[in-house]
Amino acid sequence: MKNLGVVQIIIQPELIFSLFIMMGLSMGFIYVGKKISAADPTQKPKGIILVCETGVRMLTTYMNSIMPSNFESNYYPYFIMMFVYILVSNISGLFAFQSPTSNFSITLSITLITFTLIQFNAIRKKGGVRYIKDIIWPPTNILGTISPLISLSMRIFGNVLSGSILMSLVYELTAWLSNLLVPVPIDFLGPFLGGILHFYFDVFTGFIQALVFITLSSILIALEAE
Repeated sequence: MKNLGVVQIIIQPELIFSLFIMMGLSMGFIYVGKKISAADPTQKPKGIILVCETGVRMLTTYMNSIMPSNFESNYYPYFIMMFVYILVSNISGLFAFQSPTSNFSITLSITLITFTLIQFNAIRKKGGVRYIKDIIWPPTNILGTISPLISLSMRIFGNVLSGSILMSLVYELTAWLSNLLVPVPIDFLGPFLGGILHFYFDVFTGFIQALVFITLSSILIALEAE
């Protein structure tokens, strides 16, 4: 009888925070949906309704500029939801969360959805036999097929993780400088320098990475469907 040992299951904090974010977004969308349903259509939207309608309209217009309009009903909602989730995940570090997108298993998982949609459209356009033939011959096509899965997932993961590492190094530096200037265990330089860098690494870069993800995903899907 073999001793298999003790099986240890490690739940990474990014997975827990990802669940919290999804629950928060779900409750927020339900709340906004009820507000929109109860709103008077003859009146101008205001408050949270105006914010959401403006955001959806801007993203829909942007998606329409890079993806054919016949994808609107099936794919635009997916890309809008993915944009919101990635953006909130990227900036969650500002609220003492462990950013889910700094975990490669999460970025790989969300990229698998896009990768599946790319292959689905390729099969629907070419048919199963031609699809398999185009993948296996020439053999280098296999790399081209899986490259979107690697590049999209690594792009978000790498940028978010590198930003977190850089901010950790910045706070170590400001703590050392603060202690050098005033011999007390208080990092009074961190909030000043950190605030500026957080805006770039968390807010600006987080927005750009979310936008890049939906842009590349929509282009790749549209190319396979044409």
